[in-house]
Amino acid sequence: MAFNPVKQRPYGEPKEVVARLFEEAGGIPKVMELLDLSRTRVYALADPDSTNEISYTRVCALTEGGATAAAQHLAALAGGVFVPIDKADDADWLALAGEASSRNARNIAALMESLSETERSPGEVDQQEAREILKILDEQLGVLAMQRAKLSVIAAGEDE
Repeated sequence: MAFNPVKQRPYGEPKEVVARLFEEAGGIPKVMELLDLSRTRVYALADPDSTNEISYTRVCALTEGGATAAAQHLAALAGGVFVPIDKADDADWLALAGEASSRNARNIAALMESLSETERSPGEVDQQEAREILKILDEQLGVLAMQRAKLSVIAAGEDE
């Protein structure tokens, strides 16, 4: 079996989350430095064909540096949405509203396309389509949660 560090990882699978975590942390060289691991070990942690798993302690170290993929994934598994507070505090209200509207349109379009009978789709949402739509929806939920956080600050009179 050949080692391929850029294998396809289905969205939301643990190894895909680890790959996103590494990307957010600054890439493989930065992760090697932060975790004091070799390149081969780091690649193996995100390799879907490897049995190597990343420890919670290492996930915490990367998350402390600003990578949020694991927090977002865990929040989704728990039925919630993760939004870093500092992002919500600095959010531009008009930009958030525009982004939420745009993402909502993409989400609805993706869902309608999946439910329509076409060459690509039998008229049902299959596993791959569900993963693609979840990715779009997760991004949209993040924006909506930031909007909610911003509105909560305004409603509490703390935005002065």
